[in-house]
Amino acid sequence: MSNHLFKALILDDEHFLADILSNALKKEGIDSCTVTDVDSAIIELDRDVFDIVISDIYLPDKSGEDLFNHAQAHQPHIPFIFITGNPNVETAVNFLKQGAYDYLQKPFMLPEFVRKVKHVIRESSKRQKEKKLLVDLKEILNKHSEDLRIYQDIFESKKDGLLILDMEGDIVRINPGFVKMSGLCEEDVVSKPLSFLNHTIFPGINFNAIQKTITKSGQWKSELKAKRKTGENWIANFSFFPVQNESGRTFAYSAIISDVTSLRKVEGALIEAQEAIIFGMARLAEYRDRETGFHLERIRSYSKALALEMRHHPRYKNEITDSFVKNLYRTAPLHDIGKVGIPDHILLKEGELTPAEYEIIKSHTIIGYQTLNSIRKQYGVMDFLNMGIEITYSHHERYDGRGYPQGLKGDEIPLAAQIVAITDMYDALTSERVYKEAFPHLTSINIMKMERGLHFDPVLFDIFDSISDKFDRIRKDFLNRETPQKSLNSLFKWQEKETA
Repeated sequence: MSNHLFKALILDDEHFLADILSNALKKEGIDSCTVTDVDSAIIELDRDVFDIVISDIYLPDKSGEDLFNHAQAHQPHIPFIFITGNPNVETAVNFLKQGAYDYLQKPFMLPEFVRKVKHVIRESSKRQKEKKLLVDLKEILNKHSEDLRIYQDIFESKKDGLLILDMEGDIVRINPGFVKMSGLCEEDVVSKPLSFLNHTIFPGINFNAIQKTITKSGQWKSELKAKRKTGENWIANFSFFPVQNESGRTFAYSAIISDVTSLRKVEGALIEAQEAIIFGMARLAEYRDRETGFHLERIRSYSKALALEMRHHPRYKNEITDSFVKNLYRTAPLHDIGKVGIPDHILLKEGELTPAEYEIIKSHTIIGYQTLNSIRKQYGVMDFLNMGIEITYSHHERYDGRGYPQGLKGDEIPLAAQIVAITDMYDALTSERVYKEAFPHLTSINIMKMERGLHFDPVLFDIFDSISDKFDRIRKDFLNRETPQKSLNSLFKWQEKETA
């Protein structure tokens, strides 16, 4: 026993004997409080914490039985050792039956006394820990029993599919929701590995990969194209989680599967409709500006080619993802959508613009931002719309900070806008305008090289320069197509002749 971890209450009317017992226990690291009457013992018992009571049975005023009864009523966990000088030990034995731990018959040897006290303290402490553990276990079992009932109700009634897997990836249980959405019954699935579903309805699902991801990040989520037992295609949203015990050890895995087919169809149709409307607005801006035909198509093709090349550069490999390239291709044509708000007499002016007119032309970036941002507020945040806003607002910013409308500098300019700034200038130089002839490819590249580090990020421009031959091929490919803009220009000229 460690020094002074325990404390004893000693009751004996022989004060000299009580002190001898106290000193003997103190040598063993057990503190003591000695009293000579029952009332004093009750006072000490009520105001202090004791690990054991050592009490004489026969006392002048009250007996040890009175102290024992008081302790049983108020602190029943405290162990008692009774001391008796009566050769008839019937009373002491009776106390043992009522819950006392032991007794000593006078006279006794001090080593025997110390050994018995230490043994009783150890046994009592052990019993108290066991009792506490039993109480805790009972609480856990009661709690888990309630949780189990709740879980059972949820498991059976939830419309989503639910799976329980063991640590080896074998399916232990499925719920009715899974049966309904998959077309597989319990006999088809239970006791089979998760890979069984990979071969039947969920191509691409892999238990080892799921387990590694859960170990690393605590969960695994994915959306998979699935096939019902009937052959019907559907989209499943998966969420896998670990099932853990009280100590935090994972002993199983659970999966929630949602059928999001209808939701994705509605979302897809809504996005397509929104894109079509927005692209139509961009096309309207192009026609009003009398841009060369296929200007929007060339811009998106140039931008995609440049972004794909940027993926190979260490600076951009993490930022230029498949999603980034896809959204760039969809949103690059929106760069000049704000021109729908520029008055015709300024937008279509063939002569040199005045400073005031140029300021109005520059406002197309703000008009475009406001237009797309109002759509975002109405329909919610979408990745392609976010990028479209960045491009529309910032494609006239310059690397040196002398662009507009915000005067952004360097990496402050969104990357998508930097890409479109390069592709838009290349297209402007190599295309015919009402105020200029088309410059040859090499001439255009040389003009743009003068803007390296000024208008354009040097690293980004060097990547563009390294694949400029691809831009030339794209440009020539569109030249070989019949452009709707040429027909529109012919219509303008015919109308001018008719009104002349």
